[in-house]
Amino acid sequence: MIGFWMAALALVALAATALILPLWQGRGESPLTRSELNKRLYRRRLAELAEEREQGVLGDEKEAELELQRSLLDDIPDAEPRASKGRSLLWLPGVAVLVVVSVGLYLQLGAWREVQVWRDASSRLGELSNRILVERDATVTEQDLQSFILALRTRLQSDGDDYRGWLLLGRLLLDGRDPESAAQALDKAYRLAPSPDLVAAPYAEALLATGDEARAKQLLEQALASDPNNLEAHSTYAFMALQQEDYRGALARWQAMLPLLEKGSTRYQMIERSIAFARQRLEQRGEVLHGTGQGEVAAESGFPLTVTLADGIVPPEGAYLFVFAVVPDGPPMPIAVQRIPNPHFPVSLRLSDADAMMEGSRLADHPELQFKARLSASGNVMEKSGAFEGLSQRVRTGEVPSVSIDIRIDHAL
Repeated sequence: MIGFWMAALALVALAATALILPLWQGRGESPLTRSELNKRLYRRRLAELAEEREQGVLGDEKEAELELQRSLLDDIPDAEPRASKGRSLLWLPGVAVLVVVSVGLYLQLGAWREVQVWRDASSRLGELSNRILVERDATVTEQDLQSFILALRTRLQSDGDDYRGWLLLGRLLLDGRDPESAAQALDKAYRLAPSPDLVAAPYAEALLATGDEARAKQLLEQALASDPNNLEAHSTYAFMALQQEDYRGALARWQAMLPLLEKGSTRYQMIERSIAFARQRLEQRGEVLHGTGQGEVAAESGFPLTVTLADGIVPPEGAYLFVFAVVPDGPPMPIAVQRIPNPHFPVSLRLSDADAMMEGSRLADHPELQFKARLSASGNVMEKSGAFEGLSQRVRTGEVPSVSIDIRIDHAL
């Protein structure tokens, strides 16, 4: 604010200088008075008379000089007007009008009200933060929330190296129906976060709201490949499919969430209702989920897998287990994958369409599959140093397995 007022005063001073300068410059030379002008004319006429005398054209020199003196006396004014001392102060009314007009225009057209609101909000950041985030005060108004967003954004512009502040701002803007600003804040949080998975779901939600579905899908798939138990990413991914009216995809994603939730909890019941809604819409479309063949049932319910370790293989501390389905003798790109941190062997799981790497990809679309299990010392599946792997037998997707498919990790990469 100090900088603003200094700039305003400088502009007023500049305008006042432009107004005063011509008046001051006009005082450099005083105009000739009438007496002084008459004196100059008198002297010039005397010089002319002297020239005429020398040329011999002047008849009566004395008479001409007397006539000239009488003319000078007749032209002398009774009272010589004198410049008023107040003349030098003529600029004062102009400067006063300039200041009054400037202040009036600012009060009428300026953003001083918004500036005052911004200053009040910034001074209340601590109070609003405590009421909204800590106390969960039910008396918080919409205006309080907007003031908190404004103050938080101001603080982050000067001290915004903590991703949690940008994440909070992005969530608040997303709730406030400002997806473009939310996407900008969450992009900042995504780049600052120690693990992008912490921000992937809300960032993807903001991108969906702005129409960038390709980028949102990429973020969610990366997050789920890194952590298959990321409930927030699962939920956003299912909502994305629902928004696109891909009820089969939404159904598979909601089904993948159920094992991660406490049975009977509020969220569990909500997901069950969402699954029932997706089934109803599919039935209305004539897409039957049951009785379409054993391969379809297996893909929906998932293939049961059991992962064990060969003798002599000890999982390192903080290890990750990656289990994925591949096409035998096909490309190495996995069709579906699960990532399990700190596994305790033997590990039992189901791999289904919900774990697909690509949207719309189904396990039943391939006649045969093989399942790989990779034990890695890091969370990066591409890191082969210190990693071990095992491969299952070939499995026909058209046959429902009666027992769990065994994968034995038995060799180093």
